[in-house]
Amino acid sequence: MKKILLTFLGATIVLSSACSIGGGGNEPAGGTGVEQSVMQTLGTDEYSVTLPKAWNIVKKSEFTSDVPKNAEVVFQANRKNEIFLTNVNIIKNNLSQTLSPLDYGKIVIANQKNTLQNYVEKNREEFDTTIKGNKQRIVLVKFEGKRTTTDPLLTFSQAYFVNDRTAYVITGAYANSEDPDVQKEADAIVRSFSIK
Repeated sequence: MKKILLTFLGATIVLSSACSIGGGGNEPAGGTGVEQSVMQTLGTDEYSVTLPKAWNIVKKSEFTSDVPKNAEVVFQANRKNEIFLTNVNIIKNNLSQTLSPLDYGKIVIANQKNTLQNYVEKNREEFDTTIKGNKQRIVLVKFEGKRTTTDPLLTFSQAYFVNDRTAYVITGAYANSEDPDVQKEADAIVRSFSIK
């Protein structure tokens, strides 16, 4: 389970604690090399996310005790990598105060910089989106890092959402040696997340 837990780092910060990335709707998977016919959408009353049908879905009821309680779901690539199992997870945090998605993202990003070894930000994008009829700015950041000196260097793709005082962090994580198609799939899952 250590391989999955690495993706939770920093996303579990607690401040005591309808949107999507990429403009007006979900990013089409066709632009990532993933065909629409092999995709599925997982939805709850609060959010939805699109992922390849070949990926495994690990639900809350299947988590082991070492998975943080605020984890909602974990998606795992079904291709084996000797170094790390590529995955995407959704974390849900209750906030003690109302924050914009951008402000919340800045707090989590600062936490990542302080928590991870060899932290290097590779890319940061901001998008306008709508949450419950209100225009919001969302940030997606891609960075490298590792928790300890013996862990593999991983690439993380992470986005931050806030609806009232409920915050969501969706994180994709993969080894830099991962198959480029699997990397694209993980990134596409992160980009597909939307709040209802």
